[in-house]
Amino acid sequence: MRKLFVKYLVLTRRGITVQLEYRMAMAIWILSASFPLVMMAVWLSLAQNGPVGDFSAGDFVGYYLLSFYVRQMTAVWVAWELDYDIRHGDLNTKLLHPLQPIHEYISFNLADKAIRGILFTPVVIALALLLPQIQIAPTPSNLVFFVLALTGAWILRYLAQFSLGMFTFWFSQALVLTDVFWMLYLLFGGSVAPLELLPEPLQTIAFYLPFRFMLSFPVEILMGRLTTPEILNGMVISALWCLGLFGAYRLLWARGIRHFGAFGA
Repeated sequence: MRKLFVKYLVLTRRGITVQLEYRMAMAIWILSASFPLVMMAVWLSLAQNGPVGDFSAGDFVGYYLLSFYVRQMTAVWVAWELDYDIRHGDLNTKLLHPLQPIHEYISFNLADKAIRGILFTPVVIALALLLPQIQIAPTPSNLVFFVLALTGAWILRYLAQFSLGMFTFWFSQALVLTDVFWMLYLLFGGSVAPLELLPEPLQTIAFYLPFRFMLSFPVEILMGRLTTPEILNGMVISALWCLGLFGAYRLLWARGIRHFGAFGA
């Protein structure tokens, strides 16, 4: 375990160096996760004459500010990396390394998270302190639960994308599945609208799907909109989805690697 930790440190440090060399590309990726700020402007215009459902203007600002932060800290693009490496045969090189390829992909993503955390954590804290209308409840327990839920959100997004990316072993246009996943994430994750504002049938569906736990759940925690039993219940559901997606990753990898026959492989 210690050797694996050291290897992760080395790979993550290398990833930070690479990303700093491609600052413009990183800036584009960061801007691509600014969709919550667009939706905040939309909902603020609707809340000018009073609350929308249970959300005031201040609630919308807090919700989408935290959504922006969660999106930044859980951004994943491994499906596109896998698609390219499988189709072009670059996965061969990674298969020769002593670590399974997923660890190399993860370490590069962790490097990105380290940079984004340094950039955006102080900004979010400063805005929360300077703008009293922002509705956030950063109690010690909520902060602990938020960090745990944020970690779970990243794990869910990563395992889901990695699993979808592996369909490139069998299909040349596997990224279409990623597009479908993305649309479901926007709706049932809480990007388009807070889940409490969805029609009742969609609320019930969203509660059990994994998308809520990739975005809305950590935000709900830090806004103080969930009781402790509701948080613990959500943690259990999130953990079950993590286990399920981990099982899917192991199954798809074991079968997909046998079919690996990209050009140049």
